[in-house]
Amino acid sequence: MTASPDEIRPDMMKMKDLADATGVPKSTILLYVKQGLLPQPVKTSPNMAYYDPCCVRRIAFIKQVQSTRRLPLAAIKGLLKEMDRGRDITPLLELQSTVFGAASEKMDAQAFAKASGLPWDQLETLVDMDLIIPLEPGLFDGQDLDLACQLKACMDQGLDLEDLAFYPRLARPIVDEEIRLREKWTQGLGFSENASLTLALTRMARGLRAYVIDRTLQKELIRFKGLKKRRHDDGPAV
Repeated sequence: MTASPDEIRPDMMKMKDLADATGVPKSTILLYVKQGLLPQPVKTSPNMAYYDPCCVRRIAFIKQVQSTRRLPLAAIKGLLKEMDRGRDITPLLELQSTVFGAASEKMDAQAFAKASGLPWDQLETLVDMDLIIPLEPGLFDGQDLDLACQLKACMDQGLDLEDLAFYPRLARPIVDEEIRLREKWTQGLGFSENASLTLALTRMARGLRAYVIDRTLQKELIRFKGLKKRRHDDGPAV
């Protein structure tokens, strides 16, 4: 639906003006609109649209968050939504930073394949199996790259990827239980209290996952008393 020129406020901006003011290309601005991070423009014709000046401030916030934190656009959209409600997003921003970590350089699939040394077919298989899970489609970061290099080192020694399929299969029920736990203990809390407790639970869950799995492995290796599992245990686990 198009608007008449009389409906355009004097402070509204054309695409070129918005791109110049923010240093962000047209394609990126259109992506932000499509993903709901920016309000829809007012169109006066199929090829002419005017943007609310608040877009300058919102784009500056998006750029600032992307430069300091490893947040996907969907997470940034959630922050903007809470800002629009007039809420202090400091606790939520801390929570998002804990979940997603610090910002790192992002690579497209071609650059990622080159950096990791993975052939296209192996990269596609790893993504399809959820062994490598980019936060945004087609964009990979340093955490993805570190794991890809470790996987490649094992694959070069003959590891069959199907032997790793249990990791994503078992991850889902663990995450589901963690979300259930969060919902149980945050039910009825206000925004700040909810974010604070969710942050504490997230930190605890992240540490507990690694601790329990690593300690279970360590105890099992002690019981093996070497690299190979003994055919008959010669005593109780240490």
